Amino acid sequence: MDRTQTRESIETKEEDDKFVVIRKAKSESNWSEKIGGQGPFKLKTLLLNRGQCNVHDRNNYSTLLFNDRNYVLFQDNFYSGTRTANLAGWATTSKCTRSSLNELLDILRQEGLRLPKDSRTLLQTPRSITTIKKCGGDYLYLGLESGLLKVISENLEHFQRIKNLELSISIDGVPLFKSSSVQLWPILCSVKQFEPFVVAVYCGDTKPNSVDEYLFDFLSEITNLQQNGINMHDADIGQFKVLVSAFICDAPARSFLKCTKSHNGYYSCERCVIKGRWCQRRVIYDIGEHLQPVRTEQGFKNFEYKDHQIKQTPLIDAGLSCIQSFPLDYMHLVCLGIVKRILLFLKQGARECRLSHQQIKVLSDKLSYLNGKMPREFARQPRSLYYLDKWKATEFRQFLLYTGPLVLLSVVPERLFKHFLTLTVAMSILLEPTDDFRNLHLDYARQLLIYFVRTSPTVYGDIFPSYNVHSLIHIADDVEHYGSSLNEINAFKYENYLHKLKKSVRSAQNPIAQVAKRIVEMDKSKCRKSTKSIHVYVSKKKKDSCFLLTNGKFAFVKEKRENKRYLCEVISQSHLESFFKNPCDSKLLNIVVFKSNTRHLNRVLLGHDDIQKKVVCIPYERNYLLLPMLHGMERW
Repeated sequence: MDRTQTRESIETKEEDDKFVVIRKAKSESNWSEKIGGQGPFKLKTLLLNRGQCNVHDRNNYSTLLFNDRNYVLFQDNFYSGTRTANLAGWATTSKCTRSSLNELLDILRQEGLRLPKDSRTLLQTPRSITTIKKCGGDYLYLGLESGLLKVISENLEHFQRIKNLELSISIDGVPLFKSSSVQLWPILCSVKQFEPFVVAVYCGDTKPNSVDEYLFDFLSEITNLQQNGINMHDADIGQFKVLVSAFICDAPARSFLKCTKSHNGYYSCERCVIKGRWCQRRVIYDIGEHLQPVRTEQGFKNFEYKDHQIKQTPLIDAGLSCIQSFPLDYMHLVCLGIVKRILLFLKQGARECRLSHQQIKVLSDKLSYLNGKMPREFARQPRSLYYLDKWKATEFRQFLLYTGPLVLLSVVPERLFKHFLTLTVAMSILLEPTDDFRNLHLDYARQLLIYFVRTSPTVYGDIFPSYNVHSLIHIADDVEHYGSSLNEINAFKYENYLHKLKKSVRSAQNPIAQVAKRIVEMDKSKCRKSTKSIHVYVSKKKKDSCFLLTNGKFAFVKEKRENKRYLCEVISQSHLESFFKNPCDSKLLNIVVFKSNTRHLNRVLLGHDDIQKKVVCIPYERNYLLLPMLHGMERW
């Protein structure tokens, strides 16, 4: 187009005492020279302030001044897909309903914006989703390779440094409605720290009635990828070798996939050949003085454990491990299993461990007092034991690692408190992200867990050592096998993603198609987060100001400076005391008591690299209890 040519766009409609919003645009012969000869530009803001107009170039934010007689060209690319894509991304992430989005589009169109009339056009929703009848319900296979290629293409810089794709697979069921038995069984996959994606999804009134049919498409594709690898044709980063590292599931899902006895069977332990016994209408496990022989991969493959295995699982034909590749997920096993069981026994268990109403009230008051005092990284603040049946897995983890030792102190009997500390110390070691420290004390953590399980009947009663409690003696083996903390092999991120899938179902009509459409919309709008954002919130508030430094000292942030630098008060060891001495000195885990009356602390300017991890700082009597955080942000 000739630069001297004048073109009109939209009529000017709005005017007030301060601003005139330009909706009529024309070009001027020398407009390009006025912005430094840069040629066509994208308009970001155009406001006329009674004689002058600021035009911001989106690329370099340069500013032009125009008088009220001049006009600026609206380029054709002003109506490019940027606005549409941003609006689509907002609608997808905010879970805006179709009717509300249609109303918004209608309003914006009346204001002169060129947008689609219907939300389905904006979000590029598929017209139809083809599902098949399978396993007693509806089934849809989306693909493993296609999902991996999306993850790789969105994170090319990361995948240029690796050659092996170690996959974690999660399979679990989630009920969709309170008044119906309809449930969703997706196959989720993730690569290391990246967000899960859906490989396949099943929807029915019960779980899939055939594990062979349910896994057939997935196992066919994973077998091909393990043999041939995966290539990125659009990027010069070579071929990736595909490996299945772990199946992260709860106990019922592991039993379903491996075709073994359920967790309430006599021979249900997945790691050893122990036989349970019937006691008060339940199966319990007494480990005795000596541990039972462990199950082996070869023995499982040869179907040697006929008391444990129901039939041959299709995973074996695909060459997948059925012992070491199925870690014991600590979210279900420890948080929702053992910690919840302990608290239930304290509230309504046997007489030897049950607390009085007054003791329960004291514990609840202590927990309620800590509400609002946990760091911002925690999704939920402590709440009373009267809401125990509503607690989530993150709340049980919070009680185990942070608040439990504090609130139980001086309320429960000493032997119960020390018994609980053995679990806290052992899990703190297994969750420690520092490899050297974790590996050094791994055997100690294993022995603590064996002691916890072996002595639990004397503390909580004969019926306490259930399947979850017994399996605790094997969880340290997973840390040793994978060479990483339990934070890397748990179901927290998969449960969060399952919650998103559940929320994407808006009606009872064809739920599986709704899930598939929401997945396509997220991919089209490019709003799907491929990696988990790691944020450490720093504030001058007490709950968000305490950190453990790389030199092993604690520090409180007093001022935030530029370039991620902080003015901190560093605490010397003379101002710190141990919180407990049994089963080990709490200083081994950097759990200490800081005297609040300390004065004249040394102030030092520290950089972001000087910080090792954030510390939970909660009131303890007239002092503060400091506990290093062992997990990341509790939100995706």
